Amino acid sequence: MPSIEELQLLNYSLETKDWDVVDRNGFNEEHFPVHKDAFNFINGFKKSNGQLPTLETVMNKFEEFEPVEIEKIDVVVDSLKEDWLHRQYKPVLKKSAELVAEKKTIDALQEMKIQATNLLKLVGSQGKGYSYIGMADQRKEKYLSIHGRNEDEILGYTTGFAPLDLATNGMVSGGEETDYFLVFAPSNMGKTLMTSFMLQSQWNSSLDWDYPAYFALEQRAEEIARNWDNVLAGVSNLAMQRGTMSEEQKDKYVDFLDRLKQKQKDMVVYDVQRNGGRPYTVAEIQRILESEGHNRFVLDQLSKVRLNNSFGGGDLRQRLFDVSAEVREMILGTGIPGYVVAQANRDSAKRVKKSLENSEVQGEDVGETYAIFQDASKGISIIKINDNTFKVQVIKNRGNASNQSFLVRYNFDTGLVNVLNGEIGEQFF
Repeated sequence: MPSIEELQLLNYSLETKDWDVVDRNGFNEEHFPVHKDAFNFINGFKKSNGQLPTLETVMNKFEEFEPVEIEKIDVVVDSLKEDWLHRQYKPVLKKSAELVAEKKTIDALQEMKIQATNLLKLVGSQGKGYSYIGMADQRKEKYLSIHGRNEDEILGYTTGFAPLDLATNGMVSGGEETDYFLVFAPSNMGKTLMTSFMLQSQWNSSLDWDYPAYFALEQRAEEIARNWDNVLAGVSNLAMQRGTMSEEQKDKYVDFLDRLKQKQKDMVVYDVQRNGGRPYTVAEIQRILESEGHNRFVLDQLSKVRLNNSFGGGDLRQRLFDVSAEVREMILGTGIPGYVVAQANRDSAKRVKKSLENSEVQGEDVGETYAIFQDASKGISIIKINDNTFKVQVIKNRGNASNQSFLVRYNFDTGLVNVLNGEIGEQFF
């Protein structure tokens, strides 16, 4: 540990009465592991008194603090930064080495890539926050790039439901605004059905390149594909499973599948069977998204995701907290938005069953931990009113209004999906 460099920088600040060298370089107590107490004392003294203490005051309070000869301050600053970065990266190397020893080289590479990327972002930021004045030009350019759009024109990927698009601006990607779009409900309420529909809606409605991924941790890939065939081919879902289509419907379905092969863009389902029977970790999901070039995804569902390098176990609340945080970090780090499916708790399920049409499922009903709801940028809940009618409610919409709801009619025989009422109220974007 560079005890001498810590003393040199603190001596420099005290002698020149310049604390800006600390603030400008984003230094905090982590950069002063040996003289942390002295650093915190000086920092607190300045905040309380509006000025720095004298060198003698600090020496009298801390026996190990002493005057030292000051070299070039730039060299001292670089040394402290390097030592901090070394301490941050060393555990990453150690963990990666342990994974390699366990014959998990791919996990080791992924771990190093994720953590190295995060560290490089920290180093690049140089401890600076978002400057309200300094970023004014960026905000101006960002607005001018979207000025003049129609009120019913969204900036993100369509969800397939016009009321939901208008309420949420669709699924947005790009930087810190990249969406963690929560989809949740009690069991057997249509979460997978609605989410698979929303994923394919953008893919089918636009000529633009699109390559979404669907991580199916509960259902098989063929079941998700059948949901898409039901809507896109317009044939009965049940008849597909039982082989009971009419000749006309059979010809329609076969023709659809033949024409489908001519498409230049694809959707890919990753189920548990295609991962050797193991649920995916967030690291594995990120590796697939980046290596395969997917631009958005569905994670169905959150409670089935393994913690990195572990099958989990223990406290479910803590595991969900950790997994949700990892997913949010992945979304922001990669800039790839996703629909994240989560289970509502048992109390909400009991409440919904008592009154299907009048019930609501809110953020407080999310599974075992409220952190999932907090991590999300947007969120909807789903209630199955009857066999083919679903209530969709916006329960989180960061920066905009929420609580809008509408009904969806899903015809399983024809694949037609219709919004029955589209009143969404006043919007604020």
